[in-house]
Amino acid sequence: MTVKVAVALVAVVPLLATASCGGSHAPKPGGGIGAAAGPADAQTFTIMGNDRDQFVPQTVTAKPGVLTLTLRNGGVPHDLTFDDHSLPGIGVVSGSATKSVTVTLRRPGTYVFQCTIHPGMEGKLVISG
Repeated sequence: MTVKVAVALVAVVPLLATASCGGSHAPKPGGGIGAAAGPADAQTFTIMGNDRDQFVPQTVTAKPGVLTLTLRNGGVPHDLTFDDHSLPGIGVVSGSATKSVTVTLRRPGTYVFQCTIHPGMEGKLVISG
């Protein structure tokens, strides 16, 4: 009986270690929805990249127009890259720094973004209106 328990632990411990180090590629739960503020051609929004490898909020809504998106970091370095590579992203932000990018999105749609440093750290920008 002791041998079976030891074998089971040998199989489970590496899985636990991988899960605790962010080895999963499944999307991590983020936090809620936020709406950009300001007129259509001067919208602003700040999203946070936290130490749990999440964008907070995970979804940002805006109107068609111009949006200045700011990434505020919570400690662990993060970046923000859109799946649509024609859109500019935000380079690596470390410590408690911030960086911004201005994007022009005239058509409604959903634009997925991610942190290239942390697989599974995703969010989306929803343009409607």
